[in-house]
Amino acid sequence: MRTLTIFFTLLLPAAAFAADLTVKVVDPQYAAVAGAQVSLLCGAENKTVIATQTTSAEGTATLPTKRNEPCQIRVLAPGFAEDFAAVPTEPQLKIVLRLATASQTVVVTATRTPVPGEESGADVDVLNGSQLTAMQPTAAADAIRFLPGAIINAAGQRGGLTSLFVRGGESRYNKVIVDGVTINEPGGTFDFGTLPLDQADRMEFVRGAQSTLYGSDAMTSVVQVWTRNGSTRVPELRFGADGGNFSTAHGFASLAGARSFFDYNFFGSQFNTQGSGINNTYSDSMEGANVGAALTDHASLRVRLRHSNSHTGVPGEWSFNG
Repeated sequence: MRTLTIFFTLLLPAAAFAADLTVKVVDPQYAAVAGAQVSLLCGAENKTVIATQTTSAEGTATLPTKRNEPCQIRVLAPGFAEDFAAVPTEPQLKIVLRLATASQTVVVTATRTPVPGEESGADVDVLNGSQLTAMQPTAAADAIRFLPGAIINAAGQRGGLTSLFVRGGESRYNKVIVDGVTINEPGGTFDFGTLPLDQADRMEFVRGAQSTLYGSDAMTSVVQVWTRNGSTRVPELRFGADGGNFSTAHGFASLAGARSFFDYNFFGSQFNTQGSGINNTYSDSMEGANVGAALTDHASLRVRLRHSNSHTGVPGEWSFNG
């Protein structure tokens, strides 16, 4: 009896797997697709990857299947849309892939209405929310300097006057808009080193004269920033902190969500550094809110608030700021 118990114990795990499944991946013309990634997904909501194989030159891949739970096959291939198929009872499965939809970037600043970037007739560069999060810019200047055609000049240490020059124009030839509100004076120089981008969902940079749409001060470029809207039904709390040498510290927090026709996003951040010299400090605090309500399918009400306050020391033995 003891021998039988051991025998069945070793046999059960093997019985959980059926014969191998051969998957053939083809394109819409039924030509074999080589190099496609074929995965077996099982578990809760079919999210656990059990096995992964790459299709051969004949477009085939072999995967082990499981009997004790429903699973599905996922296929990923460059140039094709992601495809799923339930695991069949037969040992073979053919999957016909669909061509991936061509992606396009929709811009607003170039025409003041949403249009595909290729149809805007302007030189536009876009930084989306994920790109801004990965860059972690302290101020707008740290993000804009990576865009083509933008020349950033900072006078001295962090917090010094930071100007933008585009296509040989002066620094006062740029229009800066945050959440639909112009924040620089017409013909006046704007300090891009004191504009924090925390909770910025999108930034558009339009190069070239845009005076017909934005006035005479938009002679070389327009920079526009939008704040992120709340989108999750469950309130989403984000917070974090980082630091470095010269007593540099940065912290941020936000609470965002959406319920029925109402969405919200409350956020704040603080950046401090002592700098490398005497009286070389810089600090910037930012608080804001983005609250909206969908009144109808074609009308909505939105209130955006953003307040930023910065302080820059004057390097030297004398503290002129008191």
